[in-house]
Amino acid sequence: MASNNIHNVPQKSLCKAQIQKMTPEEFMNQKSQILDGVDLSRKGCIDDPIKGLVQFINEESDFVTTSSCSGRVVLFCEDVTNGNHKKGCKWLFTSHENIKDDDLWNSIDPKEGNNILKYEPLILHVQCSTLESAKLMHTCALESGFRNSGITLGKRGKVILAVRSCVGLEVPLTEDGIVLVSKEYLEFLTKKANEKIEENKLRTERFFCNLSIILGSR
Repeated sequence: MASNNIHNVPQKSLCKAQIQKMTPEEFMNQKSQILDGVDLSRKGCIDDPIKGLVQFINEESDFVTTSSCSGRVVLFCEDVTNGNHKKGCKWLFTSHENIKDDDLWNSIDPKEGNNILKYEPLILHVQCSTLESAKLMHTCALESGFRNSGITLGKRGKVILAVRSCVGLEVPLTEDGIVLVSKEYLEFLTKKANEKIEENKLRTERFFCNLSIILGSR
């Protein structure tokens, strides 16, 4: 169950992490370093749909976001060698917003490798000052529909909350240079991807709203 994700860590590791608590000064120092650091993501900046949410979290003294993605549709190709060993991948199309029927069809390129369509929902990693503050946001995430959320306890008392859900999609579109799907089926996949985008938006908005209420009442 997602609500038990705080217990992701083996019991022995959990006991160790609880002994080593990060001081408020250590947390604030790490938070400053994160906020002043360079964004190393592929895009290089925060996605527009969650800029307000990320800013709100970072303005709270107990939290700092370490990575984020608002949710995206990606069409990518796997570069596969003999023996099916993956050498890497290339993005053919990506969007954080609703997509059109021809977007995917016009982006398929079987010559580049095995094309795969994937929808990834919101993923938000937040470093928390204490386990108690992480539990607070974890509860909020669960109640907002992010049932795959969980807490990880690291070395030296670092507490990381991952906000995530299972609103995903992954479908192979080409194999060995052959297109496996019809244009009609790709239109069906486009519809399904857009439905997941809208569901992800609703959950994200609910999370932002619930988080504002919970943190505002402390």
